[in-house]
Amino acid sequence: MNKEDIITALKEAVVPDEEYYIDSEIINAMLKYSDPFEFVEPILDIISENPSVDFGSPGELVHFVEKFYKKGYEEALIASVRKSPTFHNIWMIHRCYNDANSPFHNDFLTLINEIKENPSTSADINKAIEMFNW
Repeated sequence: MNKEDIITALKEAVVPDEEYYIDSEIINAMLKYSDPFEFVEPILDIISENPSVDFGSPGELVHFVEKFYKKGYEEALIASVRKSPTFHNIWMIHRCYNDANSPFHNDFLTLINEIKENPSTSADINKAIEMFNW
């Protein structure tokens, strides 16, 4: 399976207002890919573009991207949330923020404050932010 096939399968698994399910063969193909980090950004895009989908707690996609924690994942997550905050990716930021030793700890908080202070931020996103201890 090539990269485009995998990304297509990830996108096709999206069903609005339902739980996200991806076949284990796709996850295995991602893990066996020569540079699996290449899937982090497309996965974050899928999550940010589909706020009504239940991606799980944390779910297959989050488990996958978190394999790259302290290996570039944080920067990609920050960029994704800055571009399009959703409940799920705010929750993902909070998971990272809970690591007080993370070199991005203050960056996560700065991002959350920027989102909260932005007048175009929806009430739902502000509500999501307030659910967590920052």
